[in-house]
Amino acid sequence: MEKYLKRIADSLERAFPLKPDTSFFEKSAAFIWDPDQNHYTEVTNVQTVDIALLKGMDQEIEQVRLNTKAFIDGNLANNVLVWGARGMGKSTLIKSVVMAACSMSNCLKIIEVARDDIAQVGKLLKTIKNLNKKFIIFCDDISFDDNETGYKSLKSLLDGGLIGGPQNILIYATSNRRHLLSRKTGDNSNFMRWEEELDERLSISDRFGISIGFYECDQNLYLEIVRSYAKSFGINIAIKELDKRAIEWQVQRGSRSGRVAKQFIVSLLSSYK
Repeated sequence: MEKYLKRIADSLERAFPLKPDTSFFEKSAAFIWDPDQNHYTEVTNVQTVDIALLKGMDQEIEQVRLNTKAFIDGNLANNVLVWGARGMGKSTLIKSVVMAACSMSNCLKIIEVARDDIAQVGKLLKTIKNLNKKFIIFCDDISFDDNETGYKSLKSLLDGGLIGGPQNILIYATSNRRHLLSRKTGDNSNFMRWEEELDERLSISDRFGISIGFYECDQNLYLEIVRSYAKSFGINIAIKELDKRAIEWQVQRGSRSGRVAKQFIVSLLSSYK
């Protein structure tokens, strides 16, 4: 008897599934998704910077801002891919622009999905696709190697299938790679199959309506970022000395970027504030 009752209960659950509690979306704007428990952890202190500190990317900021505003207003909007050099503010741009938009509209939410969890994103869509909210799924630093299949879930999410994707969901992603995958040449003995798969995976990037590329900054922009951070942190040092030490720091690190500039400023805090 117990066996039959369990079968009946399972059948009823499949026919009339319980609606998940989504009231927590009213309490916060940002969440991290755990697919194993289908749990959403509230993020109350998202790491952003004042948009005015993001130097050399005014056009890119405005592009993402206008796209996000169109999405909130119920107009057509694009999925966004920001790709390029490490440390140039790809993630910071998205988080800062989206959180600024969230502060002005309670209907907008951002949910971070880890790269390794993209393959299970269908579970997330079932929870949020019919809610009266707008959701940006944030995938940070994504890329795929030859033996990974998560790109198929991402492609399906971007395509939306026969009926199209949910109208209340966009994907904002960052990557160090323009085409999101490694460039191994594969086994020449199976070249035709490899070439077809490569074409399929390269086409993922084309499914982002907005694709923004960031390159390593030149020295003038690097110093502009350094000075901007120095002013923001209240560092009292002559510009000439600041520039000299910033260049020395950059040479030591072997690269120039917004991240390197901020790390340099942090190193000065104890001495010049």
